[in-house]
Amino acid sequence: MKIKILAFSVLFTSALFAYEQMPQNATHGVVDKDKWVNLDKNWVYCESGMNQAPINFSTKNSTKKPHSLSFSYANNSFGFINDGYTIKMHFGSNESSILFDEVVYDLSHFHFHSPSKISINNQSYPLEIHFSHVSKKGDIVVVVLFIQEGKENAFIKKTIRAFPKKEGDKLYVQGLNANELLPNNTNVFYIFKHKLNKPCSKKITWIVLKEKTQASKEQIQAIKALMGKGDNLKIQNIQKVDFSD
Repeated sequence: MKIKILAFSVLFTSALFAYEQMPQNATHGVVDKDKWVNLDKNWVYCESGMNQAPINFSTKNSTKKPHSLSFSYANNSFGFINDGYTIKMHFGSNESSILFDEVVYDLSHFHFHSPSKISINNQSYPLEIHFSHVSKKGDIVVVVLFIQEGKENAFIKKTIRAFPKKEGDKLYVQGLNANELLPNNTNVFYIFKHKLNKPCSKKITWIVLKEKTQASKEQIQAIKALMGKGDNLKIQNIQKVDFSD
């Protein structure tokens, strides 16, 4: 297979970008295709969040309850995919994971929403990342990170010119670490359980990090320009929310 290597400046030497077909095991992250479909017969369609209604919750409704959460993200290979709705980064191995309430969930992929799909106290954010994790039992945990307009985001700076511009385009990337996207404090968060809209029937545990990170106005606008249009769905208000600090 002919591979076209893009030469970057010194700032980009930590990541090698190659236009090529992604390895088979990168298509659906750390869960192989058959097992992924078995999680929910519609999950391949649902995983991008296209069928996710906007969610809002009030901090006044939250109940303080301790939960444990730790991140173990490693250098990995990414499969960048433009699915016509969002940009998704799938992983070629199971080297990255979280430990949530003493259960390991492998990081399968992450993707963007602009504006955010989730709001707190009716406040949304210009950019949001969903880190999707799957346990051996097939349970799903999505960690939500809000990004505000501010200083330039180093991870986005390294990767944004590799984002596929057209629906169906894919790009295989090596030498990146999703840990670079995380805020300094990941120990304070909100938790709730919620299903996506039909036909997506799998109940998901959502962890919304309280601390936010930043990206420049130009970076946010560039990612927003790649987002497709989803259905105009009604906002769903979550009544039961845990708060862990």
